[in-house]
Amino acid sequence: MQAAPSKTVGTPAAKPKASAPKKASAKKVAAKKSGGAPPVPKAPVEKEIVGRRDPFKLPGPPSQGPGMVEQALGPLPPGTRGLVIGQLRLEGIVRLDTTNTMIAVVDNNTNRAYFLRENDAVYDGVVSKITPDSVTFKQNYSEPGGPSGVRDVVKRMSPGPGEGR
Repeated sequence: MQAAPSKTVGTPAAKPKASAPKKASAKKVAAKKSGGAPPVPKAPVEKEIVGRRDPFKLPGPPSQGPGMVEQALGPLPPGTRGLVIGQLRLEGIVRLDTTNTMIAVVDNNTNRAYFLRENDAVYDGVVSKITPDSVTFKQNYSEPGGPSGVRDVVKRMSPGPGEGR
């Protein structure tokens, strides 16, 4: 009897990998085709989308309507100190039972309600008087190239639906 050839158990021998031919880069191929000069990179083209603003750019300052003398210099302070008298709407007036004092409920273009009492300071003035149907402000003003001073501004309740005035 013949002896069977012995098998060695283990990992198969690693075969050497055939090296793949390297591809030439796109720049070198373009340089060969154009006669040796490297291609000029193109400037990115900005597309402007009409009707939409760029979300990464800050929006400009809000435009003020004609006749608005107030011009805020920089950002307004938070809360009632940042309320501009020309932008306020009087939404309601509340009378406290215990002290019999009046509180004015005002609103501005941000649609947030603010509660004002007499002698509360706002951005360009002070609340001077609150009556059951109006609020009077002492407004500090300065006209460009003109006089500056204090004037009274009265905000009245707007008539509700069905109310005649």
